[in-house]
Amino acid sequence: MSEAETAHILVVEDEEAIAEGLRLNLERKGYRVDLAADGQQALERVANHRFDLILLDVRLPEVDGFEVCQQLRGENNFTPILMLTARSQADDIVYGLKLGADDYVVKPFDLAELLARIEGLLRRQAWKRKPEANGKEEEAPELERVPFGDYWVDFRSWQAKTRNGIQELSRKELAVMKIFVTRPNQVITRRELLAEVWELPNHPNTRVVDNVIVALRKAFEENSWRPRHIHSVRGVGYRFVF
Repeated sequence: MSEAETAHILVVEDEEAIAEGLRLNLERKGYRVDLAADGQQALERVANHRFDLILLDVRLPEVDGFEVCQQLRGENNFTPILMLTARSQADDIVYGLKLGADDYVVKPFDLAELLARIEGLLRRQAWKRKPEANGKEEEAPELERVPFGDYWVDFRSWQAKTRNGIQELSRKELAVMKIFVTRPNQVITRRELLAEVWELPNHPNTRVVDNVIVALRKAFEENSWRPRHIHSVRGVGYRFVF
């Protein structure tokens, strides 16, 4: 059995029918699954157990998904988070990504797509970790701190100097920036970013890419309509300039 198939997933969903349906389908794929019906219960489960991925509904009673995500990242818990949301507005999606979510799926979701997103996140999590002598695992990026203009990104700490001071980037933001800084002045298509960051080369919706770009421009551009570093190439993708 592969590492992905034995992964331990926490499903945080207050609608019982959806939660049980997700549990059934994930267990059929070989995953170990725990359920939490609200945000507070989710935080308690994470405090007492190690999970490989958290499937997190946004609209939860008492403590919502955004707050759960924010608390976990504030405690330096970087377990991959895949948000489930009925909110299709770009601002809500960007907000979730800025808080540290790794990806999102909008309800009603396609089960095959959801499973593909989960498999991709788990696979990248395995690739990005390496064992240390003390038995712990840590992120092993190839790059260190990379400056550009008035800003910098530190791929070791996940932190960046932004327009609003030192902030922590999400996994997706960090992965996109890594591609940008290693391929400056090149046109990088949305499809390439989908393939390399999300592992969804044939997915018809590239909006997830654009949402991350919006977040990065808010962080690093004084004027997002006339960007200095992250340029749009109309109908194709983006070009990064130091």
